[in-house]
Amino acid sequence: MSRTPGDARSNGRFLTQLTVIATLGGLLFGYDTGVISGALLYMKDDLGLSAFGEATVVSCLLFPGAAFGALFGGRVADRIGRKRTLLVCAGLFLVGALGCAVAP
Repeated sequence: MSRTPGDARSNGRFLTQLTVIATLGGLLFGYDTGVISGALLYMKDDLGLSAFGEATVVSCLLFPGAAFGALFGGRVADRIGRKRTLLVCAGLFLVGALGCAVAP
């Protein structure tokens, strides 16, 4: 299959979009880590947690969520499609971020 010069431009645009979308995962992971570290400052005082207690609370919430996502994310993507799955995940993340923003 031969390619025309217009194809090179559209391939470059597609590659740029793909790169931006792929880097959003790292950005969201960093944002989430920042939110957790900011919350830990207040959790220690408000809940009376030790350093071990903080680590236990965070890991007890983080690992089951990651395991659930790993087990069922593929099935959801197969059922509704990858694009819709990413949109659902983005919506959940937005709701969570807004919940964190308005929390006292």
